[in-house]
Amino acid sequence: MPIIFSDEDLMYLDKEQDNQLRSIRQAIDTMKTKGDASFCKKCSHIMQYFNVGNAKLFQCGFCGNRIAEMVNSEGLIPSAK
Repeated sequence: MPIIFSDEDLMYLDKEQDNQLRSIRQAIDTMKTKGDASFCKKCSHIMQYFNVGNAKLFQCGFCGNRIAEMVNSEGLIPSAK
């Protein structure tokens, strides 16, 4: 027996999904403004990082892409792989 949703049910589900997507977008925007996160150029997922001396090492948890950036007094300088 198939499940039948009414228009009211679908509106409720759409509203819940919109709220979830909005909260995810807000979390990503705050991460971007803080500068805590970088996004992978291969798959666009958020990359994790840690500091080693005067460098930031980024690694994508999804595809494994790695990037190193040197930090100086003016900010980050992207370095080659």
